[in-house]
Amino acid sequence: MWYGVTQAQRETLMRAVQGGYYSIPRRMSTQDLADDLGISDQAVTERLRRAIVALTENTLIAMEEELAEEFEHVPDS
Repeated sequence: MWYGVTQAQRETLMRAVQGGYYSIPRRMSTQDLADDLGISDQAVTERLRRAIVALTENTLIAMEEELAEEFEHVPDS
């Protein structure tokens, strides 16, 4: 796993980014991704949502918690 993201979530997320799902305007839909991956549209949206949550929890939130812990241990002058 990469930052808590499964192989299936990673593949889906990478294809979404590379295919333009997150572009403005979008260049592909979740149905396009589903057809490409051979899974349902619902499975694509679940994978993307879970991947984004895992990445956020294991990077941004984890980093924020680490910084907060560091500041708790810094002695006042």
